[in-house]
Amino acid sequence: MLVEREAELAASSRAVDSVLAGSGALVHIEGTPGSGRSALLERLRGLADDSGALVLSASGAASERTFRFGLARRLLRGLSEAARVEAATRPSTIDTAGDSATGDAPDVPVASSTADTPRDALPPAGEDADSQAGTVPISVLHSLHALLVRTSAVRPVVLVVDDLHFADDASLRCLVHLVARLRGMRVLIAAVLGAGREPERDRAALMHEFTAAAGHRLRPGPLSAAATGELVRARLDVDAEFAACCHELTGGNPRDLVRLLDQAVAHAVHTEPDPVAWLHELAGDDRRRRLAKELTAPAALVARSVVALGEHADPALVQQLSELDPVRYDDALRALEPWFEVRVDRIAAISPEVADDVLAVVDEQADAEDDLHLRAAELLHGHGRPPEAVADQLLLVNSALPDRGVLRLREAAAAVRPRVPETAARYLRRALLDLDPAGADRARLLAELGSVELAFDVGSAVRHITQAVPRLPGVRERAEVVAQLPLTAAGALPQVAELVQRVQGELGPPSDADGQLALRLEARTRYAALEDAATHPAAAARLGELGAGAGSAAERELRVVLLSAVTLSGRARAAEVAGMARELLEQEPANASTAVHSMLAYLPPLLLAAGAPEGLESWLGLAGENARQRGATGTEAVVAAERSLLLMSSGQLAPARSVALTAFELADPARNEAMVLPVCALGTVARRLRDPELADRVLQLPGAAHDLRLFATRRLLQSAMALQNGQPQSALAHVLDCGRRLEQSGWHGTAMYSWRPTAALLHHRLGARHAAAGLAEQELERARQWGAPAQLGLALRVLATVTGGSRGVRLLRESVQVLRTGTDELVLAQALTALGSALADRAPAESEALIAEGRLLAARCNAAPAEDGPEPHSAPNTAELTRAEEVVAGLAALGHTNQDIADELRISRRAVEKRLSAVYRKLGVDGRAGLAAAVRRRIPAERPVRGA
Repeated sequence: MLVEREAELAASSRAVDSVLAGSGALVHIEGTPGSGRSALLERLRGLADDSGALVLSASGAASERTFRFGLARRLLRGLSEAARVEAATRPSTIDTAGDSATGDAPDVPVASSTADTPRDALPPAGEDADSQAGTVPISVLHSLHALLVRTSAVRPVVLVVDDLHFADDASLRCLVHLVARLRGMRVLIAAVLGAGREPERDRAALMHEFTAAAGHRLRPGPLSAAATGELVRARLDVDAEFAACCHELTGGNPRDLVRLLDQAVAHAVHTEPDPVAWLHELAGDDRRRRLAKELTAPAALVARSVVALGEHADPALVQQLSELDPVRYDDALRALEPWFEVRVDRIAAISPEVADDVLAVVDEQADAEDDLHLRAAELLHGHGRPPEAVADQLLLVNSALPDRGVLRLREAAAAVRPRVPETAARYLRRALLDLDPAGADRARLLAELGSVELAFDVGSAVRHITQAVPRLPGVRERAEVVAQLPLTAAGALPQVAELVQRVQGELGPPSDADGQLALRLEARTRYAALEDAATHPAAAARLGELGAGAGSAAERELRVVLLSAVTLSGRARAAEVAGMARELLEQEPANASTAVHSMLAYLPPLLLAAGAPEGLESWLGLAGENARQRGATGTEAVVAAERSLLLMSSGQLAPARSVALTAFELADPARNEAMVLPVCALGTVARRLRDPELADRVLQLPGAAHDLRLFATRRLLQSAMALQNGQPQSALAHVLDCGRRLEQSGWHGTAMYSWRPTAALLHHRLGARHAAAGLAEQELERARQWGAPAQLGLALRVLATVTGGSRGVRLLRESVQVLRTGTDELVLAQALTALGSALADRAPAESEALIAEGRLLAARCNAAPAEDGPEPHSAPNTAELTRAEEVVAGLAALGHTNQDIADELRISRRAVEKRLSAVYRKLGVDGRAGLAAAVRRRIPAERPVRGA
């Protein structure tokens, strides 16, 4: 019963009719096993029989692939007999090659005697054994064609070939020759060619030539759910759910459906209480039973090879791994055909469920799996497959790997390390299992593993490197391994610092051969001592010894550590640090800083602390783009954190908040060294904005007690939040605790972790004016020594706040003057507002102008120009004015004429007048006389600063 094959049957009927009418044709039937392709071929044969045509048939056999002319002999034997009968009864039927039923004259020679038959033309079995498989004498091809012309002139001929993909090469060559010459003959050739069954390259051209000539192509696909239901209900009285289950289990494959229905009828499944459940169990049992029965030893070996090779299971590699000769290999493929799809480029199970069943049966028959995977690894390596494919085979080997297996794993680790270091580490860990625990080779491999783990698990990397170094035989070899450690690792664990110092001592003074190694070791030793106040004078002296210039990469790394030491300890001026840091920035390629432990983590903060951010934005942009292209998420997080700090250095708090959040979300909480900068950046933004939401995200993370940067960030943020909650005493305690720890470590500088301004303002608020003045004076002294505008301007304003009076005004004027040379517009806005407030009674006009300017600058930063002390302030409410009106109003409030404003904004004077008119109307003022006060009133003075 052929269902849903109307189109294919109609095409078959047309093909037979066309041949009866005198036009040769080729019908190509293809499809997956069980799709009904052989049934269609049989129906076409029946149509040809009914029409009176001479129907000859044969089927390819995998076991006869090496038997030359095997299929041709079986197929054309009947043609030979028919030709003999016709010659005996009608000897004059065909006189020349041109006497065909259609009157067309094929341009080929035709045999002139009845002795010229295929049996005479084809060499007997075993002849030409040394000939190439696909080579056919031209005389044989001409004789076959002549015989077909002569016979079809008397009676239509239909040649039916099943499983053409198993035909021997000589027979395939004969059929290709005949297919190309069907024009003018009453000959129909119909052949089934399995989908994707073309593994051999030397047959590809022949197969393509054959199929390209097809005038009719039949591709029976899976049955629809409706057609499946029709077939099910034809045999069983069941409901729609049962029929749908049959369709699901068979995928609409007709052969599988018939087989399932046979089993269902035999077991009367439809009468069970839960027939669908029984059907599932029956289908699984039937598959496994057929597998166990039909999977011969060669088939099981091929199946094991396919499973082992996975996505690399192309037919040629599978045959080599199975170690079967071509005949047994083809037999095995034929046995596996119901469960495996054989394509030109790959063999694979037809579904995950079938793959599970195959594996279950194969596992029962399998032995020597380790040997199979070892041979698969060598096979893939020999054929140039990716190193990771080779390594994946070796990971499945449970026994000890040979030396070449360890070598393959190391090769694969080197290949995948830039893209997926986690995978590289997995390969190396497997290789470690088979090396002598006390040998130098294991130590080297352990060090190699540690260097790979630096990219994603610094803790494990440090552990493996510290285990490996003492076992390495040479001093230089030990130094090279230790020099790979990140700077943070040297400072985090005392045992690592001791290891670095010991290896540095073993290496001795720098020489031409090991100078760069010595510099890298020195950088790590000095980084480990950053929190040791006693080492800071030596660091400053060493920086002086190095002199000007950036030098090699190793020297640049040492310089940035020394610059960090003098900046944190306040033993240099900002201009000196900025100059040396800029030299380093110019020499350090942004795209080379791709790891969180590189100079990327230390150089930008130095430039920001020194008030020299020029060129940093583009450098960070290149570093971030390179990190994105490489998929280095940890580096992206570091870059984003530093971009946030850069935005804060100019007072842009809203975008700084957004970028800091991005950095925080990109960073991996499991990697402490990758979290430091993102946490510090987000904590600094949260502190300046007094943002409880951001503060909670930072403070809920477990603190890293060994990292002073994180400690200081957390304490300062805790202070800000305590003050926000109305707890000034608690806020002061947090700040003073931070200060004590920083002072103990010798971090006296004002640039990076400034705590004295906040402590001074808190003391002032609580009435401890003497303590406030002392801290403020100390901060001003250190800020003058440092010389960066932002720190100096803030120190001047804080001292003015706690001092007051005429001195306070002088200090505020100096603060404004200093800050005008810096980049932080928000700090300048705060100083302008503070000075304007101090001058309210003494110089009202100047006071209003200063406050208006401060509020205009603050509006650009989306914040209020309040003091950076205990009392936070809110962003201005400017919803009533457009941005253009707000800018014009601010300039007018500062006393600029309409023409000045037009020139400044590069717009017409008329446009300025129109915007001012709108401002006067919205603010309810008559003109410029009340504009400054109105602009000042628009910004409330006592609301918390919030982020974007």
